[in-house]
Amino acid sequence: MDDGRGGLEAVSRAGTLDGGRFAELAAGFGEARVVVLGDLMLDRYVAGPADRVSPEAPVPVVRVDREWDAIGGAANVAANVRALGARCDVIGVLGRDAPGEAVEEALDALGAGCRCVRDGSRATTVKTRVLARGQQVVRIDREEPAPVPHAVAEELAAHIDAVVPGADALVVADYDKGTLTPPLIRHALAAAAAVSVPVLVDPKQRNFFAYAGATILKPNRAELEAALGELSRPEDGDWLEAARERVGCGHLLLTLGAAGMVLASPGRPPLHVAARARSVYDVSGAGDTVAAVVAVALAAGARLSEAVAAAAVAAAAGVAKVGVATVSPEEIASRIPTLTAE
Repeated sequence: MDDGRGGLEAVSRAGTLDGGRFAELAAGFGEARVVVLGDLMLDRYVAGPADRVSPEAPVPVVRVDREWDAIGGAANVAANVRALGARCDVIGVLGRDAPGEAVEEALDALGAGCRCVRDGSRATTVKTRVLARGQQVVRIDREEPAPVPHAVAEELAAHIDAVVPGADALVVADYDKGTLTPPLIRHALAAAAAVSVPVLVDPKQRNFFAYAGATILKPNRAELEAALGELSRPEDGDWLEAARERVGCGHLLLTLGAAGMVLASPGRPPLHVAARARSVYDVSGAGDTVAAVVAVALAAGARLSEAVAAAAVAAAAGVAKVGVATVSPEEIASRIPTLTAE
């Protein structure tokens, strides 16, 4: 892995991510193996036109004409990894219920190695999104966020020990639903460090400082500010470097929504990478796409800066789709000319 700057220097000079280099990296995606650890959930969608307001309350009436399910959370990271052509093992917890069965069946259908612990004491998290004309009207969550029992955590640790030594990268997808307890986080980071496997973490505030030692920490702006205080300017190198050192991660990858991402690395000025979306329909799952692309690209031998550049393009492609979606290497390649770096 590079120091987080080299590849982006070339991007900045040229104004684009070179398609030939991406093609070279993508050719190796099929040999990459990524482990995804984190909170698993099921996403449900209810969609239809909304042509009138309810007489009962000032809310739109959605006339349902379509319903579908998709896997979410860490499972969506895994779906993105598989869409890129890489091999994937998934470690997480599911309830002994119909949504849990649906998530496990979907992961099996994708060809992901599902190392899921079934816990009868909790329900599988289900997020239901009601859509009208492609836009969310409301989201309904069914969940029981609580730390997993000790016996379940031990099973998860055993799965980590079984698959991380054969991995090229580990993604930790923390949605604050209870799968990732501090002891399990320490266990995962130690297991990866023992075999020099890079770890990318998508954190939540509860465990924010438990991820010291991670290779890459990927918060969004709200998460970083909640943990460390207000960031006045994303390009503030001193603030970002202080934040990186305080968290104790190797690199800080700050996602900024439509403004792209900023990569902060030791001893280097921050680098802002923006890939402008042609259209934005739904930002759900965009962070999962970024995590998957960075991890797979690193696993295939990319420099960190190259991986971030590709992820910025992938995120722009993902938000142009309705609902939680995946992005293929072909879609990334077709959009590479939209990338700019500053």
